[in-house]
Amino acid sequence: MVRFEALSKLDEFKGFLEGDAVDKFLESFDIKFGSGTWAAGGFSDRFMARGYFPDLPSDVLSKIERIRKAGIRAFVPINVEFFDDKLEIRWDLVEKVAEYAKRNNMVVAGLAMDLSGVPELKLGSITNPDSALRRKSVEILVKSMDIAKKLGVDVVSFWPGQDGWDYSFERNYGKLLSLYVSGLKELASEASSRGLMLCIEAKLKEPKEGNMVMPTTHVAIAIARRINDELGKNVVGITIDYGHELMYAVEPAYTVYLAKYFDVPLLSIHINTAKTHSNDEDRVVGTGDIWQFIDFLYATIDTGYTGWYILDQFTYRMDPVDGMRLSKEFFANSMKKALEIYRHRDELEKARELGNQAKILDLVKKILYNF
Repeated sequence: MVRFEALSKLDEFKGFLEGDAVDKFLESFDIKFGSGTWAAGGFSDRFMARGYFPDLPSDVLSKIERIRKAGIRAFVPINVEFFDDKLEIRWDLVEKVAEYAKRNNMVVAGLAMDLSGVPELKLGSITNPDSALRRKSVEILVKSMDIAKKLGVDVVSFWPGQDGWDYSFERNYGKLLSLYVSGLKELASEASSRGLMLCIEAKLKEPKEGNMVMPTTHVAIAIARRINDELGKNVVGITIDYGHELMYAVEPAYTVYLAKYFDVPLLSIHINTAKTHSNDEDRVVGTGDIWQFIDFLYATIDTGYTGWYILDQFTYRMDPVDGMRLSKEFFANSMKKALEIYRHRDELEKARELGNQAKILDLVKKILYNF
């Protein structure tokens, strides 16, 4: 948690932050900012299957280089970026990424585990109807944890992209949930034996068109709490993806407090922009509802979050380096406003206790629009 007396440093950062001022601001308040390698392009969708920048190199080292060019010094790779066509780990590539990070003074901020792009697992990973494929998925995810250890990270995040359903009646929801929790518990035990924390990331839909097995972060919190209770220790935490919260129209800040209330570790935050009740657009940070976004950032400060804020965006028609650079700027300026509101938290809480909506808005308005 940011110490109240340290907030006087905000007076050093006037106006809109750009360039070196962004880095100085983040360093002054020990704010950990990085990017997922997937945010560095190239991007494709069903309308442009070849990709919007078809000549852009898509290997993991090229993506990390683009992250560095955007002025970002931390990154999170995806497990499958280190696999060959037979889903065997390319340890030479793992070593190259580790060496690149060390040589360029970059930080590996975690490892994302995602099997949604494996055609064989199109019906799911740890909830696949085929028991042999469920076992194979667990084995791949456990092997991925060894990549994390080699890269020197202590958190792995699992996103179950293909686990869910497209049509009503497609799955028995109770059995599906049971398979999912059972698989996660095994993964959590494996992570714990390696000194890792396992975090789980929820999403309403996409690529599934009905729902995913874990459609909301509120469900993720319940699942993590149950597994942790059964294991007798906090091994499983959550990743909150800001855009995913907007997809099901919850107040993202509320979810931050919910996790803390149930003592479920918030291990990672993915930042981006999406429209409420829309798809997972993953647009440039801070280009949506600025009130809601800064309220979310305030919640992370107020609850003592000290982890990473990781870019999770798909700027399809924009050069990814420009997209990441802009998101870094907009994030820093939004966080500056959140910290300024936190500097006035005593006054804010008094107004909240009175339920005085006008006084609350009067307090916040000048910071949001002028600070």
